Amino acid sequence: MKETESYDYFLLIVALLLSAIGITAVLTASAPLGYGGTGATYVWFFNQVKWFVIGMVLMYVASRIDYHWYRKIDRLVIILIILSLLLVFAPKIGRPIRGVNRWITFAGFQVQPSELAKVGIVLYLANSLVRKRDKLTSFTSGFLPYFLITSLICGLVTVEPDLGSAVIIGVTALIVLYAGGVRIAHMLYVVLVAAVPLYYSIFEIGYRKDRIIGFLNPNADRFGIGFQPLHLKMSLGSGGLFGLGPGQGRQKLFYLPTPHTDSIFAVFGEEFGFIGTSAILILFVLFTIRGVQIARRAQDDSGKLLAIGLTCLISIQALINMGVATVLLPTTGSALPFISYGGSSLLTTLLAVGILLSVSRYARGETNEQPSTHER
Repeated sequence: MKETESYDYFLLIVALLLSAIGITAVLTASAPLGYGGTGATYVWFFNQVKWFVIGMVLMYVASRIDYHWYRKIDRLVIILIILSLLLVFAPKIGRPIRGVNRWITFAGFQVQPSELAKVGIVLYLANSLVRKRDKLTSFTSGFLPYFLITSLICGLVTVEPDLGSAVIIGVTALIVLYAGGVRIAHMLYVVLVAAVPLYYSIFEIGYRKDRIIGFLNPNADRFGIGFQPLHLKMSLGSGGLFGLGPGQGRQKLFYLPTPHTDSIFAVFGEEFGFIGTSAILILFVLFTIRGVQIARRAQDDSGKLLAIGLTCLISIQALINMGVATVLLPTTGSALPFISYGGSSLLTTLLAVGILLSVSRYARGETNEQPSTHER
């Protein structure tokens, strides 16, 4: 495949700006966690900088690889992801934290397989759908295998438990499947089948049911299930137009749980105001628009599907996190891409950007693949 001369600098600059905002937000949001003589006031900040540097290297490498190379390893990637999701429950390998099994220890690093699964499912579907394009209108030989693989991954992520990531993976997979030529009727079957277990997961499991109740009526239990939604509102509301100033936020002082991860958008809004949160929102909108443009410019199906899948993956997760922070959605525990603290999240997000840059660089060359026109 023929390579273009330069990177998509617009996408790169947007990603770097969001990462820079993230490092700043982690610094101010995590500092109170080290109070009390622990001497660890800036440990989260330095870790985030370290992961950003590693992520930039990973992004550069991914951007230099012709995205068609992933066809050679997409099956291996999905197998390794399923194995890693199983390993979170393995003794001495899985690392449970506060009763949650989301991490494994590998080569001295703590890895969150559900984050890797988000990018992995897009890589797998984007390449496999191209190989099986002639079978996609068939339910049993075309759609069913993808449904089973996606359901297995979402099921393993749900029992960690991490329903938010499972929903993001499932929705992203459906978007890629639709863009790849799967019939809408087949996907509707899936939605109907998944409705029952999804309802049970949300409304019949204690803490998730409490989150829904707290979201719908936080004032009914201000110091219990309504505590977080109310303080999220206080955090954003007290920021005003320009914010209280860097480091001056009050809700991060042990009112908001995990202020440097799930609640970081609200903390940033309190300190940088409506102007600061609007900047983040605008950057994500620009990222989404550019990702869609890259998908439209791609000259083959695999490039189109990779670009649309990775763009939707990051945009949907950002939308969910900001929806929770503004109390437009119930609490899910999803990180804000580029910005929330966390090595696995930041690395996989920058990896996704690197693959998008690769699609932008290589997709304009000549190719023997032709866009598909499958019946939907």
